[in-house]
Amino acid sequence: MSSKNLIGWALIIGPLSAFLFGGLLTGILIGPGETAAEAVSEMQAKIGLSSVFTILGSLGFVFAFIGTVLLSDSMRGDGKPGSLLASVSTVIFIALTTLAMAATMSDWAALGILQNDKLDAAVQISNAETITLVGNALWAGLFFFWGIGFLTLGIALVKQRKLNVIVDWIFVVFGALFVILLLMPWDLAQNVGFLIFGIMVLNTIAAGVFQLRTDES
Repeated sequence: MSSKNLIGWALIIGPLSAFLFGGLLTGILIGPGETAAEAVSEMQAKIGLSSVFTILGSLGFVFAFIGTVLLSDSMRGDGKPGSLLASVSTVIFIALTTLAMAATMSDWAALGILQNDKLDAAVQISNAETITLVGNALWAGLFFFWGIGFLTLGIALVKQRKLNVIVDWIFVVFGALFVILLLMPWDLAQNVGFLIFGIMVLNTIAAGVFQLRTDES
């Protein structure tokens, strides 16, 4: 598989898996987990399904970031418009890949604690809630810098006319909205954030499709 095809498929499959298993289906079939206590209780009630969704969602997030890292890296080079911004985007998304691994591993760790029969039930729940709180903090930081990464990547894409003018500008506009939203009150961020997240998922998938088409031309 060529590097361009790898980038394209990572940008399609990664975000789709992250959205379905890390967000939509988890919220519908397991629960929204609005607090750490609720999240742990919901995971415990459907431990098997939670384990499967955690694994698939984790892989989705990581592959989405890997695809974006490779796309940004392919845009670097002397004489290329927006090369510096592409370099900045590459660094940000490499860091986000690491952060996504750490954040999703916190979910795995909480599930592991809940299945540890050597611990008292109260200790299981208490430890799992603590791990979940740490994971939530990691996710909050991840989404903030994800917005910055989208913004820098989008500007570089616009300068290079890399994929599609609409797709490129959506990265710019909604990347900025991502950052602004996370600076607003939490309730508003939750209500609007999932919609913006969905739009960015669809746009990233579209970017993957255009990436595959450029490979064929």
